[in-house]
This record gives sequence, C-alpha cells and structure tokens, in this order.
Amino acid sequence: SGKLEAQEVSPEGTVFSFTDIHIAPAEFADIAPYTIALIQLDEADVKVTARMDGPVQIGDKVALDKMEDGAYLYTKL
Repeated sequence: SGKLEAQEVSPEGTVFSFTDIHIAPAEFADIAPYTIALIQLDEADVKVTARMDGPVQIGDKVALDKMEDGAYLYTKL
C-alpha cells in the first residue's frame, strides 16, 4: 500500500560489520576514536547503524544501551 508503519523491534542483535573511526567529523571529534557497527537485529529482517561503547568483532551479540546525541549506542552482551 506504500504506507509506513511504526513497528517494535528487538533491542538486541549481532554485529554484521564494523569500522573504527579515527579521524571524525568536527561534531564528533571529541569522542574519536570510536566504533560504528552495522547490527542485524534479532527477530527482524532489519539492520541498523550504531555507535559501539567499545571494540567489537563480527558475530558479537550486542544490545541497545541508550540514545546519545541522536545516535544509537550499543554495548556487547
């Protein structure tokens, strides 16, 4: 129908891919270096891009910790 609907999704998932940011845009320079990950959410055919609270590897189980400065912040389980 072309209509978008809000849907609840799991706050947990698995790291699908990641990269470490060492030279950040000016608005994020104060938190560099930091890790950005692509998270495959559990129980949904959805991936989200999120900032990690520490180092990760592909396949790590993670969970949403909080929203910070407009970004999802995930932590390893």
